[in-house]
Amino acid sequence: MLGCINRWRKDEFKTQNALPPKIYGLPKCHKDGVPLRPIVSCLGSPGIRLSHLVKDLLAHLRVLGEYDVTNSYTFRQEIEGSILHEHEVMVSFDVVSLFTNVPLEIVVYLVQRNWRLIERHTPMPLETFLDLLDLTCMRGYFQHNDQFVRQLAGVAMGGVLSSEVAGLVMVDLLNWVIPRLPFQLRMVRRYVDDLFLVLPRTQVEDTLALFNEYHEKLRFTCEREVDGRLPFLDLLVIRDESGLVSVDWYRKPSASDRCMDFRSAHAFSMRVACAKELIGRALRLSSAQYQEDNKLQVRKMLLENGYPSSLVSRLISSWPFGDRGRATDPAGRGDASRNPEEVGTFYAGLTYVERISPKLRVLLEKELPRVKIAFKYNNKISRIHTKLKAPDPVQLQSGVVYKVPCRDCSTSYVGHTISYLKVRMARHGRDCRGRLED
Repeated sequence: MLGCINRWRKDEFKTQNALPPKIYGLPKCHKDGVPLRPIVSCLGSPGIRLSHLVKDLLAHLRVLGEYDVTNSYTFRQEIEGSILHEHEVMVSFDVVSLFTNVPLEIVVYLVQRNWRLIERHTPMPLETFLDLLDLTCMRGYFQHNDQFVRQLAGVAMGGVLSSEVAGLVMVDLLNWVIPRLPFQLRMVRRYVDDLFLVLPRTQVEDTLALFNEYHEKLRFTCEREVDGRLPFLDLLVIRDESGLVSVDWYRKPSASDRCMDFRSAHAFSMRVACAKELIGRALRLSSAQYQEDNKLQVRKMLLENGYPSSLVSRLISSWPFGDRGRATDPAGRGDASRNPEEVGTFYAGLTYVERISPKLRVLLEKELPRVKIAFKYNNKISRIHTKLKAPDPVQLQSGVVYKVPCRDCSTSYVGHTISYLKVRMARHGRDCRGRLED
């Protein structure tokens, strides 16, 4: 990377307290047998900063994805009101274990073919970028208990680059399949590894076979509409007898109906925001004829989570909630006036203490109008969860507060280190030996 970055940027990629990536499993509660989804956590790993550099450059290839959909709201806008013909059927194609089966040789080929879209954003030559891609994406490894494992194929879910390279392959897949279809494809939309298509009823199996021909590692499953209904993302796409398409808010059968409990030790504004988001999501993702039923369903959910009936009624009746935040912004961008980069606003965290922190926030924001206070909470769910990842040895931990008792008296030294604890303790040992020698 000689000459590609300045010395200050070079220092960003240096680390002296790195830890290996660790694998753990998250249960898939919605599937039979509750299998585990393997996740590799790369937090604190040696190459995480380089991986972010590569990811930012690969992001410029997203313009190739003309069939991509960013969220459920934009998909609703595109599909609602469409007219499907009698000979057409809605189907959903899903890749089996996409991340661990991503063909990395195709990723290299796609970068080489579309390098013109990246080179304008970096002085780095193609050969250097491919070396970085090989280092950060194709040499994956992780720690499992006391063993180190090398990943020989694909990418790990949880990796910095995983979603980018998987999306790049899926974009190329569609660009390869669609011109080879013997008919004009009515509609196709992609979200990560899920595809929504409108196909002729007689062409479903042949289309599925063509998708499976793209690469031997990528295998697709197919779900057809049932009684004119097909779930996709958080939507249930519905066609009536005339072929008119409407949408309804969809929740998986395994959904627990749990949300932030009203009796939890969170700020009142946060509990209200949670209820507003749930109400807004249910109503924004449903056509007008389904909204009344969804209001009843959301009301039932909120009451079961301890929300007062009067508050729930008031929030539902006041929807839409105005022009601030996600309540009315389908893309979730919020109010542009609250963007720190645009108005010079700074955010600060304040530990939440009931009855005290809200008053402190009012006083602080009054005295410091450019500072916005966000509450943070010490009692987190992660404190009671089972530790799924392999623990780090105490001597290899960093960013910790430590205490060293005096051998000869009752006093002690309390310090904080961003280096490995063993490195910091070794420095203390050298300092003590130096003083004894003096």
